[in-house]
Amino acid sequence: IGVRASDGRFLWGYNRIANGTANIPTPIIIDDYVFCSSGYGTGSVLLKLNKRGSGIAAEEIWWADGNTLQNHHGGMVHVGDHIYMGHKHNSGYPTCIEWRTGEITWGGKDNRGPGGGSAAILFADGHLIFRYENGQVVLIEATPERYNLKGSFMPAYQKNKSWAHPVVCDGKLYLREQD
Repeated sequence: IGVRASDGRFLWGYNRIANGTANIPTPIIIDDYVFCSSGYGTGSVLLKLNKRGSGIAAEEIWWADGNTLQNHHGGMVHVGDHIYMGHKHNSGYPTCIEWRTGEITWGGKDNRGPGGGSAAILFADGHLIFRYENGQVVLIEATPERYNLKGSFMPAYQKNKSWAHPVVCDGKLYLREQD
C-alpha cells in the first residue's frame, strides 16, 4: 500500500504480491515504479504508479509467478537497469533481472555457487555480497553480462541460521551473528 506521509491517507494498494505468511523483502522504488517480490510461492511484480483523481492507481507492468522469480527474504538491490536478488524460497539462487521487463539475464535456478539457504544481499564497490543462511559469504561481480563468482569464505564463527544482512562501513565488512 501507499499512504500520504503528511496525514496517513490511503493512496493506493495492490494485494496480488501479498502472501498469508510473511511479506519480508522491502520493495524497491525507481521513479514512479515499485518492484516487489515475496516468498512462500508468491512471485514478483513491477507496478507503475499513476495519478488518478485525488489518489493514485497502481498499474501492473509485469508479473512473474513464484516458480519464475521470488525473493523469500534477504532483500534485493537495484543497480542501473538491473535488480539483483536471491531467487527461490529458502534457496537464494543469485539472480539478475532487467527491472523494466522482468527478463532474467542470468541466474534463477543455475549458478548456485557456494552457500546454502536464503541469502541476504548487499551492493558495494561494483560487487554483490551474498550472505547465506548457512553462514557462507560470497562475492559476485555486479554485472548483467554473466554470473561471475569472485570468491567466498566461511566466517570462523557461525551459529544456527545467519539471516542478518551484511554491512560495509569504512571499508570493513560487518557480519552480525545470533548473539
